[in-house]
Amino acid sequence: MLLKKQTVWLLTMLSLIIVLSVYYITSPGQSPSEKIVANDQKQAKEQTKNKGKESAAVTAPVSSDKLAEIRLKKADDRKKLAEQYQEAISSSKSTAKSSKAYDKLEALNTLSNSEKLLEDMIKSKGYSDAVVDTSGNDVNVYVASDNMSSKQAAQIVNMTHEYLGNNKLVSVKYETSK
Repeated sequence: MLLKKQTVWLLTMLSLIIVLSVYYITSPGQSPSEKIVANDQKQAKEQTKNKGKESAAVTAPVSSDKLAEIRLKKADDRKKLAEQYQEAISSSKSTAKSSKAYDKLEALNTLSNSEKLLEDMIKSKGYSDAVVDTSGNDVNVYVASDNMSSKQAAQIVNMTHEYLGNNKLVSVKYETSK
């Protein structure tokens, strides 16, 4: 029953991301290639401005469709992993292998829930959107913001350590809004 709810939730989120991506691509104004060029120019200006400043946790802005792309890729990767674990659970004759796969599936679900909770906490701090992507000991946090100070990035890093553990290497990137 839990898996069916997660599957419905995942499909809902994927369809939402697809709809938003199509809207973004077909929105009036600049063409997608012009948007990418304009965004690259913004990134170059930001990098030039930030060269003299020390901001270890803050990196250059990511493009606005990057959040949707990251969210979609993360959801796809998680779905594939969950399917692999589900197959291992159902096809395994060994209870030890089945138990290991079940534990991995539960850990994946716990990680997804922790990431979602962290994203919600970041949004509650006044950011319009956030994506948390955990890969091993690396955590990439993408935040929608026009600019970000080192203090704001440090606050996000502290929240990340609180929700995902202190043994993670955290990177905070921000997206400029249009």
